[in-house]
Amino acid sequence: ISHNLSVSFMQKLCKLTVKLSLSQFVSNTFTNCTGVYVSQGGNTFAWTIGPSTNNVSANTGNTPTFNIANNSTATVRLVPFSGSRAITVHIGTLTLSNYFNANNRNITSSQNVQLLPGRSYTITLQIGLGIQVAASDINLTQNGCTASDKNDLAKLRWATGNLKSTGSTNYVWASSTDRGYYYTWYSTYTGNTNINNTDPCSKLNTAYYGTGWRTPSKNELTKLARCTNKILTNSGMWFMNNSIGLFLPAAGCRQDGKGSNTSPTTDSGTDGYYWSSDIGNGNNTGKRLYFGKRYNTADVADHAKNAGLTVRCVKGTKQ
Repeated sequence: ISHNLSVSFMQKLCKLTVKLSLSQFVSNTFTNCTGVYVSQGGNTFAWTIGPSTNNVSANTGNTPTFNIANNSTATVRLVPFSGSRAITVHIGTLTLSNYFNANNRNITSSQNVQLLPGRSYTITLQIGLGIQVAASDINLTQNGCTASDKNDLAKLRWATGNLKSTGSTNYVWASSTDRGYYYTWYSTYTGNTNINNTDPCSKLNTAYYGTGWRTPSKNELTKLARCTNKILTNSGMWFMNNSIGLFLPAAGCRQDGKGSNTSPTTDSGTDGYYWSSDIGNGNNTGKRLYFGKRYNTADVADHAKNAGLTVRCVKGTKQ
């Protein structure tokens, strides 16, 4: 006697459309978006169902991946969550505005969501050029940050890296952790102690960054200095918020009379010195932001104009 038992499995799925929304770029377009996957609630487990030619992601960790066509969207089928969870979208490679690389990025939803079977959802990844933090998200207040400081800082957009160019035109900024180069006060790169009274941020390549970038004022840096916890981490310091705020490398400086150059002479990794656009109390000094171990503080004070300090550009109405 033989018996055949017919067994079938059925899983109700949901659809998730992944969309990228760019802002503040010269061209709000993207290309080369590959190696994308979705993680549910940070869970690292992964499996697939269905034939190898048509897999369905189930609680996706790092496989299978999918690509998003240039300036388009992609829709994947998912086994619904067992509960309300955050969604993390991992991006393997991504080119923004034909210039900026945003590779190996994880973008996580700010709220938990419940995905239900048979439903369709869209998640939009918002990517902007520079860093702008809402007043409600500024939570590093340990150095005297006020409500007024938060509101004012929320109006500004900061470059994501320090200036890193020589010459006099088509400047670029470095990655967020790179020291960048060192400039005399309110001057383009000279390679010496000369002061040419030219805002180096105005020389950023407009084809990549657009217009309107400038060296921050002493008032803006003073507000920024108040909105930090003064904790040195990963050879730098966070301002406004320690995950979505502004990270400034403790790039050190070139001491008085050392002029501009591509490398520091002191304090690299422990102290940061960033120029403002304002002159100091003496004819030969300019205002700068300082933070780090040497003085165990974060504040704005005078510094010799012929020293070499780093520059972090900003955009917005001058305060």
